[in-house]
Amino acid sequence: MRFFKVIFSSLLGILGIVFIVQNREVLERTIQLKLELYFHSFQSAAIPLWILILFTFFLGVFTACLYGVYELLKQRQTIRTLKHNLEIVGQELKRASAAAATEIPREPEVVPRPMSEQ
Repeated sequence: MRFFKVIFSSLLGILGIVFIVQNREVLERTIQLKLELYFHSFQSAAIPLWILILFTFFLGVFTACLYGVYELLKQRQTIRTLKHNLEIVGQELKRASAAAATEIPREPEVVPRPMSEQ
């Protein structure tokens, strides 16, 4: 599996480099971002397109990492809860087996059935 990841990452990196080389003119253009609200208008400075693409990529990576950390913390909490429950069940099992070992087995009582008259 690790080998597959290395090959996939390498191919993805090579495709990224090819994309950059083939689209160099387009990526070097500058753009301005605008946000027009009812009460105010915002406008950014002129920035190259490649910086905007790189920024959005790393913003996505950061967001995915935050979600991964959240899931990891949630899993750890679940594991902690399950371990605690397992300890409780283990203690109950020990108590039940100790109680069963100390209990003297008795023979079951046999109740005679009345004979029905024919």
